[in-house]
Amino acid sequence: MYQPNGTDTTGSMPRRALPRLVGRVLTACAVTAVVLVGTAAPSFAGISGYSVAGTGGAGLTVRTSPYDANASSVALLGDGTGFVAECAVRGRNISGNSVWHRISSPASGWISDFYTNTPGFNQYLPGEPECSTTPPPTGTREDRALAWARSVIGQAYTNGDLGDSNHQWDGWCDNFVGHAYGRAASGYASAIVHYNSLYSRGLIRTTGTPPAGALVFYAAASINGYYGHVMLSEGNGNYITSAATVRRVSLTWPGAPYLGWSYADPEWTGR
Repeated sequence: MYQPNGTDTTGSMPRRALPRLVGRVLTACAVTAVVLVGTAAPSFAGISGYSVAGTGGAGLTVRTSPYDANASSVALLGDGTGFVAECAVRGRNISGNSVWHRISSPASGWISDFYTNTPGFNQYLPGEPECSTTPPPTGTREDRALAWARSVIGQAYTNGDLGDSNHQWDGWCDNFVGHAYGRAASGYASAIVHYNSLYSRGLIRTTGTPPAGALVFYAAASINGYYGHVMLSEGNGNYITSAATVRRVSLTWPGAPYLGWSYADPEWTGR
């Protein structure tokens, strides 16, 4: 919750990732890749031969956007359901896998590659094109920051997001809010240093409910190693914070007085 920068060389992998990788290696031997022939602008009929896997019976939601955790649901596909992939993009990070496929069958929308039996973890399918006509993430930078933060609730590690080392979120609160705004490192030595910088610029506020996407700061105290603490406001009295796992909490943070809130640094353009 404290230090924003540093290096972790453990190379830890989410518990689901390793068996998934093994399963994909086995699956890859039985799948024939679609090879495109021709010159410019060939006709592309989509890629089939893969199916939904690893949802534990919950099913995979087909969504209207690969970027927004609150995107509308189009359909729910059970384990074993085949699909036709038209193209892919890098969207929300799901346990270290940011690949999303746009599918045309059995429903039209977006699915996370993490819950499929495709042959490469966090990789496009062989022959799968980039979705060049996909619109960029919509909404304000605060909307996009919150969409990302909600997407990693329950996770314990960065999973290499934004090229950052695969370190624990616990103890890296300023790094966490930096990631929410598309920065692999916040640029500050600690949360309290970040607070002092924003305070010196007249950007800290102490009244009212912190709005959605605001950074909420707490004093340097023994409970946080005197590094301070920062978390992300959802605008409704709830906050998303790094801890043993990323979680949703109330405004109160035991042992460290609340200092105030600020919108993220004006220089942070967002995801």
